[in-house]
Amino acid sequence: MPLPATRSRLSYKDRISHQKKRFRFVGVVLLVLVVYLFITTALAEPWVLNTDSMNPGYPSGTRFLVHPYWLRNKDGNLRFPPKRGDIVTLRPPYIVPEAWYIKVINPVFRLVTFQKIDIGPLSKDNWENSRIFKRIIALPGDSVYLDDSVAYVKGAKDDFFISEFEMSGIGYDLEIQDLPLGWSDKLPLSGMMDPVVMDKGQYFVLGDNRSASNDSRYWGPVSVEKIRGKVFFFYWPLHSFGKPQ
Repeated sequence: MPLPATRSRLSYKDRISHQKKRFRFVGVVLLVLVVYLFITTALAEPWVLNTDSMNPGYPSGTRFLVHPYWLRNKDGNLRFPPKRGDIVTLRPPYIVPEAWYIKVINPVFRLVTFQKIDIGPLSKDNWENSRIFKRIIALPGDSVYLDDSVAYVKGAKDDFFISEFEMSGIGYDLEIQDLPLGWSDKLPLSGMMDPVVMDKGQYFVLGDNRSASNDSRYWGPVSVEKIRGKVFFFYWPLHSFGKPQ
């Protein structure tokens, strides 16, 4: 004969205690998420580089912190704009802005997956990220041209061009691969570009890997509205630990 089913019989006081513990747990989880969203929105957002566009200094898999640019004036200009040589995060001009709920949910997915899953929109061809990382080469009002994949910059009040390294005062390595014999200067990746002038609110950005970077050489200068934050600290791998160069 089967035994009668048993039920756990808790007193009213015990049930209230268990219910309070569940509410307390949910409250702690929500508080952690709110604090995380505040930190990543206003202070420091963790990211992982998943392309080779910043080789050789910062290969794919490099992890770093980004200070979001959220202080802007009524015209949309940054209160503390980037400088030449800064590494910034930006949205490519061809990416459709994501919906508001994606902006809220995406940081949570990135938190619980250790930045491995990004549910932000991708390009239609699914070959580029919705958030990319490049180096600021020229500021609004600057003129810039390329010779052998090295950028030469002239400020609005300057009389002559100097190299990107001299202009920024920052030393960093570039990756430049040899091109096939007879490769035309007019073809992509030739390393040559005629001078262009930055308009108001425009920035010229390049990847350090000049042989494998989708940047301003192809889609032109980026508007200030597309620049989302500045990389200020690298924490992995250990040889990259510290401030960017």
